[in-house]
Amino acid sequence: MTSYSPLESARWFASLPKLALSANAVLRDEQGRVALVRNTYREGWSLPGGVVDDNEPPAQACVRELAEELGYVVERVGSLLAVQWAQRFNGSPLQFLSLTFDAGVCREPELLRAQPEEIAEIGFFDLGDLPQGTRPFIVHRLAAIREARGAVVYLEETWPANGAGPI
Repeated sequence: MTSYSPLESARWFASLPKLALSANAVLRDEQGRVALVRNTYREGWSLPGGVVDDNEPPAQACVRELAEELGYVVERVGSLLAVQWAQRFNGSPLQFLSLTFDAGVCREPELLRAQPEEIAEIGFFDLGDLPQGTRPFIVHRLAAIREARGAVVYLEETWPANGAGPI
């Protein structure tokens, strides 16, 4: 059996591809519309959620992000709905892997409060009538979730060679 020194092991781990993990939620209102957020730091509408902290379980990260971004407090989220991988874009050193969880039904959407540092606006939208500017990979993910009818979906996002990527 080959044994590696701590330095050799550290070098090997440092050479591995870099991956950012995000967790987000499908939160619905009583009419079945889905919550989307418009961030302050980028264009377009997205699902509420964000990057998973170091060594944080993704489902717990989703709970944390809902509380931070929307003021929506739940003890835990429901089942995993989608896994979506996205290749590196525009010189980024990171690939992304997004896990989307079912956050259930928000009975009082009027009580949601946007975190002003990150969230410019919160809205609930019918899946067939998403707002203009919804980020394309979110449109793709929501359509796949809708078609899957409860099964977990796996999606891959790649960008054309012409440099067109996510908005």
